[in-house]
Amino acid sequence: MRQPSLYLRQQWHTGTAGAGVLAVAGLVVLAFMFWHHDPAPPGSGPYSAAQDAEYRLSQESVVLSGTRERLFVLERWKTDAGQPSGASVNLLIVDSEDASSQWMFPDNGQTILSRDELRTTDGAFSPVSGVVLTVSNTGGEKQRESLYYHRVGGGPAVRFLTADAIVSADQTSPDRYLVIYRNGTRTTAAVYSLVDFRVLAEKAAPDVPQ
Repeated sequence: MRQPSLYLRQQWHTGTAGAGVLAVAGLVVLAFMFWHHDPAPPGSGPYSAAQDAEYRLSQESVVLSGTRERLFVLERWKTDAGQPSGASVNLLIVDSEDASSQWMFPDNGQTILSRDELRTTDGAFSPVSGVVLTVSNTGGEKQRESLYYHRVGGGPAVRFLTADAIVSADQTSPDRYLVIYRNGTRTTAAVYSLVDFRVLAEKAAPDVPQ
């Protein structure tokens, strides 16, 4: 059997080595491109396809444990002056089983300050029965704050208190909700029923000691 010449063997080895070098170089380029890939901006999605979009819908949802509901935050993307805002103005409630959805508020004229999950029983792992939202009302001459409740499986949020400021709001038992609020210089404590959110007790706090 005829053996290839020394020249051909050298050319074959040279070509093989060259191909290996090119392959390694290609992998280095791909790794560099992957490492320096710019991720999508936070909150990018159907409401922020353009950078100057007025609103954007969050990609991550708030899971109400033990329920089918997921909450997606709608943020105001920019202020009237064109500056980044990031204020939460609404919530999209999505049923994770039948894909139905509804908005928590009929418009975006408020800023959601906080969300308090209500539990049916004591314990961090008990199912969520609803949420209480502390909201800043942006309309009108004077900015005030309100409390809204939403029951899991129910309709949009319902307002049950408006004051100059909500100092504190907290579930104290499976069927009681304590609110401390302020109007002017007067501070008031109120206990609400979690069954129908009617006032069970309401008393003004004593004046601040001088």
